[in-house]
Amino acid sequence: MKRDPRRLFTPADRAYVAARQHHLCGVCSNSLPDVFHVHHVIPWANGGPTTPDNAMAVCPDCHRDAPITTPLEFKPRAWQREALPKILPLLKAGEFATLSAAPGAGKTEFTAWAFNNLRDVGAATRMVVFGPNSHLRTQWRDVCKKRGIYLRSDSVTEHADEDGVVLTYAALSDSRRLEQLIADATEAPTLFVLDEVHHLAKSQEGEAGAWAVNIGRLVGTVDTPLHPVLNLSGTLFRSKRSERISTIHYRQDGNQIETVADYSILAGRLISERELRHIKVLGFDASMNVEAVDLAGTTSEGAETIQAVDLDGDQKLRSRVLPEMVRQSRFVRGILAETFDRLGHASAALQGAPVKALVIADDIDHADAIYAELSSQIGTRNSFIAHGRMNNPEKEINRFKELPGQGIMVAVNKITEGYDVPDVCVLTYLRTWRAPLFINQMVGRAMRVTDRERELGNYLPATVLVPNDSEVKKAFADVLVGAMNVLEAPPEPCERCGRDICACPPRPKNKICPRCRQSWKFCDCPCPECGLTKMTGCACWRKPSPLCDVCGKLLRYCICEGPPRVELITDPELAAVNVDGNDVELHIVDTVVNSIERFGIQRVNAEQAAAGFQEAMRKDPMSFMTWLRGEE
Repeated sequence: MKRDPRRLFTPADRAYVAARQHHLCGVCSNSLPDVFHVHHVIPWANGGPTTPDNAMAVCPDCHRDAPITTPLEFKPRAWQREALPKILPLLKAGEFATLSAAPGAGKTEFTAWAFNNLRDVGAATRMVVFGPNSHLRTQWRDVCKKRGIYLRSDSVTEHADEDGVVLTYAALSDSRRLEQLIADATEAPTLFVLDEVHHLAKSQEGEAGAWAVNIGRLVGTVDTPLHPVLNLSGTLFRSKRSERISTIHYRQDGNQIETVADYSILAGRLISERELRHIKVLGFDASMNVEAVDLAGTTSEGAETIQAVDLDGDQKLRSRVLPEMVRQSRFVRGILAETFDRLGHASAALQGAPVKALVIADDIDHADAIYAELSSQIGTRNSFIAHGRMNNPEKEINRFKELPGQGIMVAVNKITEGYDVPDVCVLTYLRTWRAPLFINQMVGRAMRVTDRERELGNYLPATVLVPNDSEVKKAFADVLVGAMNVLEAPPEPCERCGRDICACPPRPKNKICPRCRQSWKFCDCPCPECGLTKMTGCACWRKPSPLCDVCGKLLRYCICEGPPRVELITDPELAAVNVDGNDVELHIVDTVVNSIERFGIQRVNAEQAAAGFQEAMRKDPMSFMTWLRGEE
């Protein structure tokens, strides 16, 4: 039996295991001595991995009495049993297969299972995994190790006692690494796994980057495969003709081109089978003073007292005030307090098990401000932050993941695809960005069910806290009711404004030029910026232009007078509840919360119960209200 190349636990592993056991021996339950042993529960000689999940801290004298178990067999979920006979024959034949499974479904475990099946029949003796970030690389290595698959994560080639490598897509940009990968795959039958495969899409202009070109050199295409390839995606996504991925099959559906998956599993089914958590979205509102906002075409005088919910009727006002509202210290303080409460309810429901929360900020400065408030309230030991200005944000993410108690992480974009920390059950979303792909990835971070939940039979909801803004709530609702199975492929940044989400006004199609009175299509007037015409080579529209910090539009189109001055009058409070895409009335939520003991419902499930009560009331309102009042 193949053994883990790493025999000894690291100091970090030892510290984590000891903290998890509250520094008590796993055999005699006495306090651990300063020098203690860390025991392999599944013996290393029998293939047990050298990971904290397979470790127990014991006194040196107790080590000989420490329990030993046999390696655990993989117990596939229902969808994994269905998927294997559809995926495996394609891989055995050396072809490409595509698996589309909702975030948290267990794609990594399925891939390890499929590879072990291929290895048993000699169809593949090694595996090469590509992913979008270094955190996913570590995660793949650790999950596969539990299944007896040892992947190297710091090199493009493995040692003789290892089964392959796991890399980021950036490795495809290095010609020397690419040649080594090609040579290794030629020497031994290799399964290639492309995680979050949409990163290999061509640009909207049909131009392929180094990753997209070199993956074709390495594995071929769907029409001419060189090696078996398993494409993995958290969601199926539509694509334009110019955005095709060379490893994916497509079909034409009218004017739309859609990806073809050999097996798909959606979040709705996984929720019903209790493989993923239910989702509830809570909107928070506050009264505020807003000064110097253009309410009716001219700058208002003095201050106007408005409600955040009133912003919904004015898109211009909403887009200007919302970014200021989520930055207000009072709003941040109030919604963080709600985050603490929700974590406390979840921990109580799991009898003190570790639970965690993510707070998603609008930008790095916003993240720093939130972290400052967070650490002042709960201390730096349980507060974490990760963003692009940090030297090693992945180290902070791993520290957060391994924390044995409650903790809260503040991030901007660092925690998206494949970030697997099942302890996360609360997501506080303080962004104004509403891209469906990003929101889908964020919600997925809080949907994974833990072993502790299964052990107790008590399943937490994935709780999402958002500003009570109609556009933000609509974006989350779209994800809840439909966008979790079909998403747009992420576009390349706009050539004009340089943003992923274009801030440029659309080019007019039928507009008449005020100077030549010709249709825009035929206008050939000199450009006011460079003096050239379209015929003589004007390219100003291709140059990134400065953007307004307030509205995000190009400065030449900006009509802002400066950022609005926003002052909160009240702390944010619950203003809207949505459970799995269905709005729940607040008075029903209040009734359930006030009658928790009578109903025998845990507070963490109050909104979920209120949704059920609301449905019962729709079906038979009179009898339900009689029961609710306790008259029978």
